[in-house]
Formats: sequence, C-alpha cells, structure tokens
Amino acid sequence: MIKLNAFFKSFGPKKVLRSLDLEVKDGEIVTLVGNNGSGKTTLLRSINTLDKPDDYDVAEIDGYDLRSFPEEIRSRIGYLPHNPAFYPELTGFENLRFWLELNSIRDAESRARGFLAKVGLISFGDDLSGNYSRGMVQRLGFAMAISHTPTTLLLDEPFTGLDSDGIAIIEKLLTKLRDENCSILLVSHESPSYSDRTVELDRGGIS
Repeated sequence: MIKLNAFFKSFGPKKVLRSLDLEVKDGEIVTLVGNNGSGKTTLLRSINTLDKPDDYDVAEIDGYDLRSFPEEIRSRIGYLPHNPAFYPELTGFENLRFWLELNSIRDAESRARGFLAKVGLISFGDDLSGNYSRGMVQRLGFAMAISHTPTTLLLDEPFTGLDSDGIAIIEKLLTKLRDENCSILLVSHESPSYSDRTVELDRGGIS
C-alpha cells in the first residue's frame, strides 16, 4: 500500500508537489495522468527514495515510513523508469541476473531465465542488451522491476516503444500482479481499461 498525506517536494524555488495526498491500496491499479512537467516522475522517484521529499505528514509503503526505513522501502518497490537503466555491454540475461544478485535473491540464474520468459525475451536473453530495440529494453526493464517480487510497483510510462504483443504481455502480468495483491501506480497518457482508478496530478496536487 502507498499512503501519502501533505507531501511536498521542490527543486530550489520551484515547488513541484504541494500538499499532495494519495493512497493506492493493496491489489489496486491506479493510473496517474498529468501534463508534461507536472511532476509525475518526481512523485515516483520520491516514493522510491531516489529524491528526498521536503516534508510530509504521512509517507508510507506498507506502513513503513520513507525516511525511517529507506532500505525496506526499496526492497518492497519495483520501479520502471521512463528510460530503464541497464548495462549495454551485458546480455539481457546477465543484466537481470546481476540485478537479482544485487538484491540478494536466491537462484538468480534460474529466476532470471524465468522472468525473461515471462516478458517474451527468452529467445533474446543471450543477446547483448545494447542491441535491443526500444520495446525490448522496456520488457527487460519490466522484468527487472518485478523479478524480486515487490509489493508495490511504480511504472513510468511502461508501454513506451512496445508493439501490440509487448503491450499484451505487460497487461497480462499487471492484472496478475494486482490479483496477487500488489499495489500498482502507473504513469500514462491514457488510462487502461483494467485500471481501478485514474487520478490527475495538477498544480502539485492530486485531483
């Protein structure tokens, strides 16, 4: 569960998030929309402890406070940024295995193969990821985001560059994760049909 109350974030004099309130329940998909520059990415990065909020009354993941338990927060969150980070000199499999090892996940090798299969990349797992198309990079990033079994998913425009097959794969996985009680906050220009709610970020707050 994501719970934010009176959440503030600024960069210098620019106030990006102003007394923002947001809750995403267990087993819920919430789509976040808003104009370019409205602070959607900043919100995801702040929840994931990559950016530090200025202040808040409540900011919790599964009851854990962002400031008090940053490592616990990161272990519970799967994050797909708009431009997924990976090592282009490594294969898709090596990137995913390395990510799992960094997160101290057992059986990293077999789990990496398994998650590559889930996102439709098993046939390309031993190819250099630097040669992947934009859509393939997106699938690899999604596999990395879900591979450590997070309780919360933060997805920044997850369908960028995906073809119809890729979209179908990600949508199927998202609905399955929701059924498994994962909380999902999804930034998108349009709200998918399976989203439980759509909220708009405008003038630093949620409407």
